[in-house]
Amino acid sequence: MKDKAIKRAETICAQAIKEKKNTQPHQMSVCFSSAFRFDQLSDSIKAFENQPGTHVYSRYGNPTMESVAAKIAALEIAGSDISAHGLLTSSGMSAIYLAVTALLGKGDMIITQANLYGGTTELFNKVIQPQGIKLVYIDLSNLEKVEKSLRQKPLHKIIYLETPSNPTLHCYDIQALAELASRYHAFLIVDNTFCTPIIQQPLLLGADIVLHSTTKFIHGHGASTGGVVLVKEKTLFHQKIWQTMKLIGVNSNPMDAWMIQLGMMTLHLRMERHSENAFLLAKYLSSHPKVSHVNYPFLSYHPSFEIAKKQMSAGGAMLSFEAKTDVSGSKKMIDRLRLAAIAPSLGETGTMVLHPATSSHLKVDPELRKKEGITDGLIRVSVGLEHIDDIISDFDTALKKV
Repeated sequence: MKDKAIKRAETICAQAIKEKKNTQPHQMSVCFSSAFRFDQLSDSIKAFENQPGTHVYSRYGNPTMESVAAKIAALEIAGSDISAHGLLTSSGMSAIYLAVTALLGKGDMIITQANLYGGTTELFNKVIQPQGIKLVYIDLSNLEKVEKSLRQKPLHKIIYLETPSNPTLHCYDIQALAELASRYHAFLIVDNTFCTPIIQQPLLLGADIVLHSTTKFIHGHGASTGGVVLVKEKTLFHQKIWQTMKLIGVNSNPMDAWMIQLGMMTLHLRMERHSENAFLLAKYLSSHPKVSHVNYPFLSYHPSFEIAKKQMSAGGAMLSFEAKTDVSGSKKMIDRLRLAAIAPSLGETGTMVLHPATSSHLKVDPELRKKEGITDGLIRVSVGLEHIDDIISDFDTALKKV
């Protein structure tokens, strides 16, 4: 008869419960373990020798986080026969930092647009540039200027692209920039947060890396913070992105990952309704006598309309507009909104408004802001899933008092 180990109270308290292996939950389980055990030392040695795909420590990889990253990667290349690899990070900003620092070092170069999200501009200027990485801000729609910058001396270069841009909704030609990047052995990184893979798939248009703040539309419910880095080339992913991530520790966590996948189950439905509502609100605002202009890529008069129609399946949820009033009048109009929430985020089920000049782009040079169309009167709107008549009524009431 096999001896049965006698366990005292202290041992029972200290030991983890062994799960039944034949249990099959209908929904994805969450793996909260920070470390993973091995039956034998030889198994541990093999895992450390060949870490990708094995589970050793959750900073290196975790089943929950990996499953969710794989789902987002699958969306980015849906409908194609190519593959993609992804990992979740703690935020959208950490995803940007990870991608850039994994690929570049002192003396290298980032070529990017001036009309970026303010936080990205601040990251580049205050954190990336002091590391000896050169920043070149140019109009990425001017392909001749882009090519001229690519010809410059640094060996390693990135074209960093945000399309549509935040908050002016300008769109850039991903495929054309990808072809230039490939010709000069540079990497093209695209922030696809505004569109999600449901509306735009930059990897299929030639981008090397795609980033998202999963906090926004991918999760979609304002209860999780995260980011994701998605890479087309397997070696680049494992040797650069994953290796850097495990060393600097910008990984996500199992609970946020689980929340992200929960939101993703309705992503396709949400983006359809977001886009429908945003288009109708944009049309309403563009015809309003107290609105000077509206930025929405699927309005036929928008400067980026042709590019947007080429690479986006819908216009998305984001728009911005300027009322015919001064800064004080714009602020009063925002304060009169009742349905739309004043909040420094986007991509949630409810409509949200933001005044970029005093929030997301506060730390950007005022002259640069104005040059890029981010005026003191500009209002950004993340159009939600409410009934469109209620959304329009809210803005109509607020505009009447301008």
